[in-house]
Amino acid sequence: MVEEFEKSKTRPQFHMPPPMDFPKEGAPEDEVLEAIKDLLGSNPYEIEKNFGISYVGPPHPIARRVSELAVGTFFVEWGRELQPGPYELEKQAVRMLVSLLGKPDAVGFITSGGTESNISALRLARNLSPSVSAPEVIMPESGHYSFRIGAEMLGIRLREAPLGPDILPDMNYVESLVNRNTVGLVCSAPGGAFMVIDPVEEFADLARRKGLFLHVDGAFGGFVLPFMRELGHDVPQFDFSLPSVSTMMTDGHKLGLMPVATGFFLVRDEEMLQAIPTERTVIHNVTATKHGERAATAWAVMRRLGRKGYVESTRHVLEVVDFIVKGIERIDGLRMVAKPSITLVSFTSDTCDVRKVHEGMLQRGWGHTYGTVSGIEYIRLSVHPHRDLEHAAGFLEALEDSVRAARG
Repeated sequence: MVEEFEKSKTRPQFHMPPPMDFPKEGAPEDEVLEAIKDLLGSNPYEIEKNFGISYVGPPHPIARRVSELAVGTFFVEWGRELQPGPYELEKQAVRMLVSLLGKPDAVGFITSGGTESNISALRLARNLSPSVSAPEVIMPESGHYSFRIGAEMLGIRLREAPLGPDILPDMNYVESLVNRNTVGLVCSAPGGAFMVIDPVEEFADLARRKGLFLHVDGAFGGFVLPFMRELGHDVPQFDFSLPSVSTMMTDGHKLGLMPVATGFFLVRDEEMLQAIPTERTVIHNVTATKHGERAATAWAVMRRLGRKGYVESTRHVLEVVDFIVKGIERIDGLRMVAKPSITLVSFTSDTCDVRKVHEGMLQRGWGHTYGTVSGIEYIRLSVHPHRDLEHAAGFLEALEDSVRAARG
């Protein structure tokens, strides 16, 4: 935990509005709706011009229709008899997904997203090794911050392997970190910062040789890598097709065209869940009751699109990514941090101020994210299947202007 505070020496201000009284009386409906409209209108970037995060794109249109059908429903293990429909929709959605990811009889849960799923995986890894009093988990330093949250909460020491020039961990170094306190390994398919797929097969081999739990963070990859393979792309094994993969997660709200927040925590064998104490609630993941809409929309989008629909969605979004990458490479002074494996584009510069380019893009109304990982200052784009070549061309035009302005 001390190490985590060391990483956060410069802490942003915790923003809150001025104190507000609880309303004495209800306001007219039109007034309430107008106030919400005004606040939502303060978002600085139009949805169509926001390449910052993947889930700014709208979900599949069927999601809105399903939401109306699911009003007043919920799903949770203890409520299965009270609301069997949403529960069955959740479990059928899980079964459809695990059949796509290499093990049709795997089990799992719909979660609020990657953070909950990853914390659930750390908890399971720890609990499956009850004799270890000082548990440790090993992951590349490019792993998602949710593992750091989970480690702090669960009393786990997180040991991070540094990245090489190829944005991948040295597997010899990873293996050197394994000791009698190691309860699990974590890798990503792909990582969220640079969209590089970790050497999952090598992690799986290490897990097999050392008898360790292995969790794969497939937040972005779960709903695109299988379909890329169908399109003829060379996709390495990353899922339950590797026998040493214990758990996986993926997010339907990133590239699966599902509403926020729709995540999946997937477990190879139901027997593993015996390590989670549930008393009479039978709740195996971190949160409990969830709106039936999430189960219903997940089920509906997968059934509506099917493999064929997802293959076409994947084909389209990869065309947009390729267009953007080629456009960036044509701008003098910019270079890719790494070749994107799927839909996240990270680029930097050795000749101009990346922060100034970032600020110039914001001023021109184009959303994206900016940061530093492993000493690399970069701009990141997350391309949603809703984006098209027209949006991409507009982004590139503004980027070229911003680079020119950053050079003065």
